[in-house]
Amino acid sequence: MKKVLTMAALGLMSFSSVADIAEGRWVTIDDEDGSQASVVEIKVSQDGELKGTIVKLLREKDQGKSCEECPDEFHNQPIEGLTFMWGLEREGEGEWRSGRILDPKSGSIYKSKLDVAEDGQSLEVRGYIGVSWIGRSQQWLRYDEPVSAAVESLPADAADSDTAAAVEAVSEAAAAQAESASKAVAAE
Repeated sequence: MKKVLTMAALGLMSFSSVADIAEGRWVTIDDEDGSQASVVEIKVSQDGELKGTIVKLLREKDQGKSCEECPDEFHNQPIEGLTFMWGLEREGEGEWRSGRILDPKSGSIYKSKLDVAEDGQSLEVRGYIGVSWIGRSQQWLRYDEPVSAAVESLPADAADSDTAAAVEAVSEAAAAQAESASKAVAAE
């Protein structure tokens, strides 16, 4: 078991050293009412493009909905699991431009850009028409999966108190390394 945890810790550390600070899970904040709307996962694809997928809808009234207003291949697709942001090209660490973003509520597709804050804990996503100043922005917050969720995902015979402590230590180490990386980027 210690071998598995050591490998997991090394994997987290090596992953975070090559990952863009924008990658990870983020909580979207509704720009109209300020509520937490969804958890999205942002990843850089093998071809270097940044993509975003809606992982979970947080408001009970939205859960289970499909993209009824969406065009073409998005029409009537479940919103959870929907890749709604794509084509973003890296301009710098935490800076992405020239992408597209789908608003599942209206079905509209906009040009998009994304900027991660210096502390790495929030980002601004802007959807716009034509030029960037004709559009709207949302601030998203980094999603921190509770340690208990990580422990629950372990095999039943592994979720003892020693393992839970080790998982928490690995999580703290990864968070510290991510914070350190954020500060290094900010210093550049």
